[in-house]
Amino acid sequence: MIRDPLNMRLMPGNHTGRYDFPVINQYTGKVPSEIIPFNYAKTYSDRNVGVHFFIDDYQFERVWRFPDRYVPLLREYECVFTPDFSLYVNMPLTLKIYNVYRSRVLGHYWQMQGVKVIPTLQWADFRTFDFCFTGITPGGVVAVSTLGSAQNPQSRGYWTAGMQKAIDVINPETILLYGTPIDFDFGDIKVIHYDNTILNRLRHH
Repeated sequence: MIRDPLNMRLMPGNHTGRYDFPVINQYTGKVPSEIIPFNYAKTYSDRNVGVHFFIDDYQFERVWRFPDRYVPLLREYECVFTPDFSLYVNMPLTLKIYNVYRSRVLGHYWQMQGVKVIPTLQWADFRTFDFCFTGITPGGVVAVSTLGSAQNPQSRGYWTAGMQKAIDVINPETILLYGTPIDFDFGDIKVIHYDNTILNRLRHH
């Protein structure tokens, strides 16, 4: 088998934007009442939930390295968020572009394989605003996390600026918000909040 570490075979013939990101279509299915992290997906007994990737990258890097291997598993679930590959502020811009590209490629590929996909919003500093929402079809349902942004004033500032930019560009109908809420006016957009279940579990122990 010829290795394809960049997953070029997964790229569609049509793409969009300056960096040729694939397009992820709107999610039109049921909004999940519960979501679980991807590292629980193989053993979790209830498939009537959503799967998110708001966890450390090392726990889901395998979906990029072996994209075909996890399609049957993800297809069983109610919906799956696109991978949230890290976009740290101090990362080189090239790596930020690459990590958004990877999320779009997998999201598009999963949709083509029958997985019910919800696009995850990702951004870092203001420079990422030029590309980080490209490839997400306007309207519909999107997911976003506040992990790593709620405590630090600078991070909160980037988060609120990015959230406003996402609303301006995508104008989502519903936002699925994971983590500690940040003070922000979402206007008429429906917002559904999910607790950080891992953090809650650690607190209880």
